[in-house]
Amino acid sequence: MNRNMMKKNTLREKKEKFLEEIRGRNPNSMNKYKRVALSPIRYAGGKSLAVGYVIELLPDNVKRVISPFFGGGSIEIAMSKYLGLKVVGYDIFDILMNYWKFQIRNPELLYKELKKLKPNKKTFNRIRLALKDHWDRKIKLDSLTLAVYFFFNFNLSYGPGFLGWTSKIYLDEERYRKMIEKVRDFSPKNLEVGCASFEEIFKKYPNDFFYCDPPYYIGEDSKMFKGIYPMRNIPIHHKGFKHELLRDLLKKHRGGFILSYTNCPTTREWYKEFKKFFPRWQYTMGQGETRIGKNRRAKNGNHIKNSHEMIVFNPPKIAL
Repeated sequence: MNRNMMKKNTLREKKEKFLEEIRGRNPNSMNKYKRVALSPIRYAGGKSLAVGYVIELLPDNVKRVISPFFGGGSIEIAMSKYLGLKVVGYDIFDILMNYWKFQIRNPELLYKELKKLKPNKKTFNRIRLALKDHWDRKIKLDSLTLAVYFFFNFNLSYGPGFLGWTSKIYLDEERYRKMIEKVRDFSPKNLEVGCASFEEIFKKYPNDFFYCDPPYYIGEDSKMFKGIYPMRNIPIHHKGFKHELLRDLLKKHRGGFILSYTNCPTTREWYKEFKKFFPRWQYTMGQGETRIGKNRRAKNGNHIKNSHEMIVFNPPKIAL
């Protein structure tokens, strides 16, 4: 076998092929890469437009990627599906990760249960109340029902958001049919998930390469808006999040990392010794919404919510 044939299955070759396929062709677009929408769930602050930017930074010798903040999983799914990488994702939100376990291990079962539900306001309100009672520990839903209800409430709500309110756009039979068919057809190649805090993950995988998409830093010098959080109604992810601890752990981590994060003076100072990239895209959350909030009016902003993010890269300090 000649050297050229051997190279075809290397990570570098897979990256180059995938990035060329998703490269933007519109000269008027700010996006270098097209949106890669692989996740079945709509996720505010998701990274479907950042997939290409992150993957192009991925070291060619990586064999496994650990994600402590799995969320909507856009980038992790792409790494698994198109690069053939082993990806292990975690998140602190147990209800979200319960859904992902069913989505990865038994998408057909999840689809069949979702197909029984009608995308109307009556069903939505019933499911939302059941989820709220589960969250408040008044009742305990079994794991399958919890996964089904989470997906239904989350994907059909405005934003979207956990325990969010209905969005008329998504209370539509045809749209719902396509949505749950994406659940049925979901097929990542080598993806595992679990529920844990990021502190636990740094201890468990001290020498692995990390992709980190933590809660946004929202401070006085940040343009990021609170509504970008998918759990803004139930602030389990971001209220009191230990941004400084994450910074300190990343600086000590020997396996290398890619971090997608808020771009502002504070965060740039925190990560000043690392390579930083500043891609731009328009958030998909709330597209079509033309109302302008109080803070954006005060800053002479319009209704278009462009990204205020940076990507921080630190190569591995050890052989992977």
